[in-house]
Amino acid sequence: MMNPVKRIAESVHEHNRIVEGAVIEGTIQSPVDFRVDGVIKGTLRTQGKLVIGPQGSVEGQIFAGEASIAGKLKGSLEVKGLTTLAQTAQVHAELYTGQISIEAGAQFSGQCHMGVKAAEAKPASPAPAAGTAATGATASAPAAPKTTSATV
Repeated sequence: MMNPVKRIAESVHEHNRIVEGAVIEGTIQSPVDFRVDGVIKGTLRTQGKLVIGPQGSVEGQIFAGEASIAGKLKGSLEVKGLTTLAQTAQVHAELYTGQISIEAGAQFSGQCHMGVKAAEAKPASPAPAAGTAATGATASAPAAPKTTSATV
């Protein structure tokens, strides 16, 4: 039988790894640290630290507790704590981070926002005042749906 105390102690040092040559498409969620030496296309969420190695590449959305990037990233990155861009990093992204460290030689193209990403608020449609009736209203064509496009 496994000792539960030992299992908890081991989990502190556990991490997931996408090795060089591997290509993953889709959504990945991990409660522990995550290292990418291969390719990920999609969404990656980790409560721990994300490391993108020099040969690693991520295209899509990333949500992490911390991040250390030495490879390629294209898309968006939201990090609660420290984001480190190593000398070999090639980042083309919208970045939200608590702190940032950029080594000389790192390439960064995009926007960097310090702090937590603000929730996008949807405007509320005004309700008619109580006790009033609409008179002389004219019908109009429905508004075209709003579209948002992003290059990832």
